[in-house]
Amino acid sequence: MDRAAPTPRAAPLPARLWVLIAARCVNRLGGFSMAFLGVLLARELGAGPGEIALALTCFGVATIPSRILGGHLADGWGHRPTMLLGLVGCAAAQLVIAAAPTTSGVLAGAVLLGLAYEIVEPPTQALVSDLVPEHDRAVAYSALGASLAVAGVLAGLVAAAVSGFGLRWLFVVDAATCLACAALVAACLPGVAGAAGEGGRPLARATGGVGAVPEIRGATDVRSTPARARWVGALMDRRLRSLVAFGTVVATVTMVVVFGVPLLVEQRGLAPATTGWILAAGAAASVPGAWLAAALRRRTDDCGVLLVGEVTAAAGLGLIAVAVHPAGLAAGLVVFDVGSLLVIATTMARAGTLAPDGARGTYLAVLGLTWGLATSVAPAVLATLGTAYGPGAPFGAAGIALLGSAVVRAGQWPRLRRRTSLGGRPPAYEREGSTT
Repeated sequence: MDRAAPTPRAAPLPARLWVLIAARCVNRLGGFSMAFLGVLLARELGAGPGEIALALTCFGVATIPSRILGGHLADGWGHRPTMLLGLVGCAAAQLVIAAAPTTSGVLAGAVLLGLAYEIVEPPTQALVSDLVPEHDRAVAYSALGASLAVAGVLAGLVAAAVSGFGLRWLFVVDAATCLACAALVAACLPGVAGAAGEGGRPLARATGGVGAVPEIRGATDVRSTPARARWVGALMDRRLRSLVAFGTVVATVTMVVVFGVPLLVEQRGLAPATTGWILAAGAAASVPGAWLAAALRRRTDDCGVLLVGEVTAAAGLGLIAVAVHPAGLAAGLVVFDVGSLLVIATTMARAGTLAPDGARGTYLAVLGLTWGLATSVAPAVLATLGTAYGPGAPFGAAGIALLGSAVVRAGQWPRLRRRTSLGGRPPAYEREGSTT
């Protein structure tokens, strides 16, 4: 088999991208509060497994329209105002949860938080793709993931310290970091307008990716393109549908870990502060994970990186499933986070590359719907399998699901290598929409 053409040498990432990353890192400093929502309900309000699962599921269901709204506004309204809306909305909902005296109050706050929680993601992810050339996008998404991981280490330490004063303070801190991020976005990212590009200049002509509808192909300003056309074009793109199918598996597995690890620590009889230290260790692992991603991309294609990531993450889940001590849980989470970074960064880069210029917010929102579905399903997985087979069972099942995804992907690899270059760029005739 012929070797694919080498990926062009990466250029330095633009300064505006680092501003965006810095703002999101500030937001990340308080980002572990949702992982403690179930613990808050159980420990301070006496909620049972059914009530906890209901609250987490309602939060997850609410994130689905949140992601759709974020993608719609990112392409039609602009990156910056959409991000500000999401961040301020999250801060307000976090404060509702922090002040709620009853389970029903926390439930209402969780729904409000879900409705705002995902608004910020499509404009953030679309802006990364808009600012960075195609062959550097996977590196840019890895840089974003690794930087957030560094902030996540500090967030774990913050969670370990703040939880000693009460779990509600975690939500107050998260609200403060949302507002601080909003202030940075407002002050340091002026003139970033969704599809129109920076400073109001139209972006490059759309590439007309596979499945793009005629109204999108050739558009120079998405604000002149009907929103319905953008969504239909994304939903008709068969490559995006494949990404969504695989992305649903990894997103569900990830949310099982996010919601399940704090509950597993609680079930093992460990203090809430232990969760903060374990989460910090896992977040720190994403930094070498980004280096590993860059090294792998010099030796294989996107499918190879995804396979390595899925198998690595599955191994970490196996460790979590059998661990009984904090060191074992931390080791499993470290391995899982390295693998999940490989999968998530590569998947987002592929979605950003498939999207026509001016529709990246929509494409990434469609991909992001997997996270809303995953957040809705994960609590039921935890409650059902955990009750029936023990606290480690959900993690073992999640590992098996990832291995199954890797087996399917491995079967598709030869066909995908014939259609995709080393950097993940489809052949020219497919970019023009040919079906021959």
